[in-house]
Amino acid sequence: MLRHLSLPLLIALALLPAAPVLAQTHAPAPPAPGAPLPAWDQLSPAQREAVLAPLRDRWNGADAGQRQRMLAHGQRWQSMSPEERDKARRGLRRFEHMSPEQREQARALFGQMRQLPPAQRDALRDRWSRMTPEERRDWVRDNPPPAKPR
Repeated sequence: MLRHLSLPLLIALALLPAAPVLAQTHAPAPPAPGAPLPAWDQLSPAQREAVLAPLRDRWNGADAGQRQRMLAHGQRWQSMSPEERDKARRGLRRFEHMSPEQREQARALFGQMRQLPPAQRDALRDRWSRMTPEERRDWVRDNPPPAKPR
């Protein structure tokens, strides 16, 4: 009887040092909804790969101009302060919740404002806030947004 128990026990003990290696080959289970997610440095290699894979595919499918813009965006993001990054995230969330017409207006207004000196920007912002929806549509028709870079 002891001989029958000792063989499985010996096999289990022999495999014990390999347990950490075997455990690392499986991707960890996703965290429960609402659970705080770890910082980047705490992600496993498999989790990092899962996050980066879509970006790699996008980069590989991009032409030279698109790659240059992606790289410039990344460099600009790195140079931003935490407050500037928060402001950018809030702006993106606002933009995502806009209707298609509001997005077109925002693009047109932004395209126009980025060409103006600060005093003229303030004047346009003030004028825009007083416009009716119909006046805004007319203004966008007369000042279309710049073409999207491709």
